[in-house]
Amino acid sequence: MTGLRGLLLGCVAAFLASSAALANDTDFQPGLTGDWNGARTDLKNEGWQFQVKGVFEGAWNPSGGDHQSATGANELDFEALADLGKLIGDDGGSIEANITRRFGANIANMADLHTLMQPQEIWGRGNLWRLTQLSFEQHLFNKAIDIEFGRMNPGADFDVIPCNFQNLGFCGSTPGNVDGDYWFNSPVSQWGARLKANVSDTVDVGVGIYQINPKNLAHGFSFDFSGGNGELIPFALEWKPSVAGLPGDYQIGGWHSSSEAPDVLYDANRDPAAVTGLPSLMDHGRDGFFLDARQQITGEAPPKDAPGGSYGKGLTLFAKYMQSDRRTSLLDKQFAVGATYKGALASRPDDEIALAFGATHVNGRVAEGEQLYNAAGLVPSQPVQHTEYAAELDYRAIVAKGAELSPNLQYIVDPGGVSARKDIIVLGLKATLTL
Repeated sequence: MTGLRGLLLGCVAAFLASSAALANDTDFQPGLTGDWNGARTDLKNEGWQFQVKGVFEGAWNPSGGDHQSATGANELDFEALADLGKLIGDDGGSIEANITRRFGANIANMADLHTLMQPQEIWGRGNLWRLTQLSFEQHLFNKAIDIEFGRMNPGADFDVIPCNFQNLGFCGSTPGNVDGDYWFNSPVSQWGARLKANVSDTVDVGVGIYQINPKNLAHGFSFDFSGGNGELIPFALEWKPSVAGLPGDYQIGGWHSSSEAPDVLYDANRDPAAVTGLPSLMDHGRDGFFLDARQQITGEAPPKDAPGGSYGKGLTLFAKYMQSDRRTSLLDKQFAVGATYKGALASRPDDEIALAFGATHVNGRVAEGEQLYNAAGLVPSQPVQHTEYAAELDYRAIVAKGAELSPNLQYIVDPGGVSARKDIIVLGLKATLTL
């Protein structure tokens, strides 16, 4: 933990020694409840912003799985932002807090789907209240540098992907979905810090450091530094070009973890652990990289006052790829491509149609261990895993400002990477309310 504490203290020192720049860019848009008769604008002018968001994801499997089931997963988010420039004169400084509560059921468990990726991305990390974020952010040197530290998660700043779908394979920061035993996405928070540098108007580079602490999985409100078993260090280069006046976003990055983890194939004697039954070899350090691309190719650019990361009416294409550590990761690769079309119906110009295809690959070294186990005649025999394939079709309807409804159809081939299992059809419904 010495490295993490040092970086935190360094960030504090940079803040105290440097002159700050412009106000924080974060902006909570008014939702279903509007401007609260002007109170929301008054509070924002004074330096306070608040937002409440609820998400429901329903799912039913008419085909596939061990049996049929219908379930609903839910999430509540309570967010607050304090603009320190307006409150105490610290221009460019802010404090952001987010408390999250997840509850409900997961169809993957209820119907025994055996999938690698959940059909309800909102489910997971326990049905308990969590402090998802409590962090201080500061812009420095006319926004050339941006620092943030506190209780955070790496998925908020690295491999950031818009969540237009319900299947976890197409939603959220991919490393946290695939290597969730040490990369903790929202709603889990951990002590961390990150620095971003604005190289040009379209290029940013960033690096972060986050404590890996399993206590954060079991406890929703933990500020304890003890119990950590290493640090996660993600880094990324992001390019946001304008092609023919239309926005794009391209990211390349990776990470290194200093933690120790069991090898997926070998025991301590470098024999197959699946056959010997001996404790696994412990490997030091875990690494990976990711590539993301998103580009609007037709239509019109988003309005100038649209929130950051917005895309305009027309067709937007995306692709993503992630490779994780083959020594220690059960899943070592994930790939997805897709498209969204905004304004396909003239009568509903803000609605979107989205389609995605993806694959999640089981580490070949895991499959080798399963094959050796079966060849040794051990019982019960194990299915040999390879790749799970998924497709999803969504229609996102903007019912009102702050209210969205997204019926979706998911088709999953070789659940769990096992070709002998029946393909799965999931009918989903995602509803989002922002107050």
